[in-house]
Amino acid sequence: MGGSNGSPVWETVGPMTININVVRGETAEEEKLNIHAVYEKLASEYDDRIPGSGPSDDNFTAAERDFLLSKVTPGQDVLDIGCGTGRFTVPMAELGAIVSGLDMSGSMLRVAASKLKAKGLSADLREGDMVSMPFDDDSFDIVTSMLALMHIPLEDRQQVFQEASRVLRPGGRLLISVKNSVIERFFRADRFAAVDITDVDTKKLKFTETNDGQDLEASWYSFSPSDISALCAASGLVVTQLRGNSPVSAWLADEILADPVVSAFVGRFESALSDVPPFNHLGYHIMVEAVKLP
Repeated sequence: MGGSNGSPVWETVGPMTININVVRGETAEEEKLNIHAVYEKLASEYDDRIPGSGPSDDNFTAAERDFLLSKVTPGQDVLDIGCGTGRFTVPMAELGAIVSGLDMSGSMLRVAASKLKAKGLSADLREGDMVSMPFDDDSFDIVTSMLALMHIPLEDRQQVFQEASRVLRPGGRLLISVKNSVIERFFRADRFAAVDITDVDTKKLKFTETNDGQDLEASWYSFSPSDISALCAASGLVVTQLRGNSPVSAWLADEILADPVVSAFVGRFESALSDVPPFNHLGYHIMVEAVKLP
């Protein structure tokens, strides 16, 4: 289990009084302050928003779970960065992994802690920033992040990958899922979780229909497969698997996927070809395994 190497960055933020819709992009720190404030407000309703409901969302989530949970085994030390409310922290703990979670939102972490407690599970949950992870070198067998890395300011991307590599043991694996910028060249509309909308042009994730009626925004930057390869290579990581999530179902309306025969065929097709070029590069999201060099 990783030990602390410094105080979590976000402990010093205190009560948030900033404008939730602060203009994005002036500095990386302002972007992160805004993201922190957004998720502090959304924590109590987050699990009702993500994942969305419908056949396409179900297929997307099933692919995520199959990719990640098939690679985690009991007794492994696992760090879930951007763990939020424990969407995957809890299932990995259920598998018997020794799980740590890192998130900048204390409110999201409290939801995760409550879910773990309800199942009689435990995890080392810490409030902090991915650019300075409060864990020792070579602490983990696996570092995971599902859906969170798109919030990283562009100037912080390399540092986050270097931090993930630092806390991984030699031979350890980075397992991530990110929005695929390649698919945005052909399909700019959002496909899943209809109340949370990705705006490709402004590079923002827009949270609509919140419980208090306020629309919120946070920065959101997609990755291409080549982005991931370059970030990993510069951090001492080698990409060993790139899988496309929903390379076919993302293009089909839920009314079509609601037909069980169609849904089963699409599921088999995607399962067979999601690791095969070019389909793995054309997923709505891409799921990546990278190994830390000795």
